[in-house]
Amino acid sequence: MGIGMSEHDSTRPHSSEYFGEERNFFWNADFLDLMAARLALSRVRRAADIGCGVGHWSALLLPRLAHGATLVGVDSEPRHIAGYLERFEALGAAERVTAVTADARRLPLPDGAFDLCACQTLLLHLPDPEAALAEMIRVTAPGGLVLCAEPNNLVARLPFGGGMHSDSPERLVLLAEFAFRQVLGRARLGKGAEYVGEMLPGLFARLGLEEVKVWLSDKAHPSVPPFSSPGEIAHAAAWERWRNEGVGPYDREETRANVLAGGGSETFFDAAWGAFLDETPPADASAAGGVLLYVVAGRKRE
Repeated sequence: MGIGMSEHDSTRPHSSEYFGEERNFFWNADFLDLMAARLALSRVRRAADIGCGVGHWSALLLPRLAHGATLVGVDSEPRHIAGYLERFEALGAAERVTAVTADARRLPLPDGAFDLCACQTLLLHLPDPEAALAEMIRVTAPGGLVLCAEPNNLVARLPFGGGMHSDSPERLVLLAEFAFRQVLGRARLGKGAEYVGEMLPGLFARLGLEEVKVWLSDKAHPSVPPFSSPGEIAHAAAWERWRNEGVGPYDREETRANVLAGGGSETFFDAAWGAFLDETPPADASAAGGVLLYVVAGRKRE
């Protein structure tokens, strides 16, 4: 899902901080099997993954496609493409996969070339998701499927959690405003709408896709002390890494720019940032880890 690089770090590929071990716990396998059955993915022989990153989504799709199906990955970051190809080499499926470095809004792919064109957490990074979606439709064959998995990350930013009951209403309101201003400011700066999952059904319909269907992923990321499951351990390690490295949610300058663009003042940002850094739940706190990740599918007209 790379489309660019952080304004203050020209060496870090876009979104690379989110491609750790925790990414392997993004989906429940039986939910993906259900989606594959509902969408007849076993009939797909030619697929494309737009904004493919290092191949987490493609690696889940490929085994659910037709026997011998081929898949093309597209990403704007050359280092992601290298990691993508390495993943399928390790999986023993390199002969079925190719990849190209390109912008999702200008795909170097022929019209109507794919039975399935998919993306995962790509459109939330784009200033014009409709342009990328139109390109995905262009390269999809008549009768083919467009499939997008995109979130409403505002929900994840709001101060819900197992320790919420012990916090003051004033601090919770401060953190909630912090979340809203981050998301609004990010969109105003042209970095993409983190709530794009809510927009997708309308975009699909406006661009002429038919049989539009919407589901919510059933995957949650619970935290239940003593945090012993592989998913819990991976997510805890990710949060520790982000905080120690000052990336992702802890990227201060990125967050500051977003909050100011969202109408927050410097004084507000300093207060909210301090509250965010102190947002440490009690050691015995648990959380259900709910997220809103929409799965939206539509078919191109015959």
